[in-house]
Amino acid sequence: MGLIIAFSAIAVVNTLAMSTTDRSRELALLRLVGATRRQVLRMLRLETLTALIVSVFAGTGITLVTLSAFGRGMTGSALSYIPPAGYALVIAAVAALALVATSLPARLALRARPAEAVGARQ
Repeated sequence: MGLIIAFSAIAVVNTLAMSTTDRSRELALLRLVGATRRQVLRMLRLETLTALIVSVFAGTGITLVTLSAFGRGMTGSALSYIPPAGYALVIAAVAALALVATSLPARLALRARPAEAVGARQ
């Protein structure tokens, strides 16, 4: 189970880092039209948190449906017990991972001068 979680974490971090890095030209364009670094980073954090909230609700819903079907077949009851502390810990770990995987590449992308980053070919 730990290996599956580790591979999933690597895939999520890799995807978020690549998508943020690929947007470096867009981020530079935002800087050219007047956005500050702080505003761009805040926008990226809000995007990440929005994706996280949607993912948590979708993942929880899918998991509850799957667990209720499994529970009904195994015990006759559709109610599953999910430890609240464990659930909160998983969400907190995923949120921290997602925010770090977005913030670090964004900070690196924002280091370049906006005019040079917009003019660079990708």
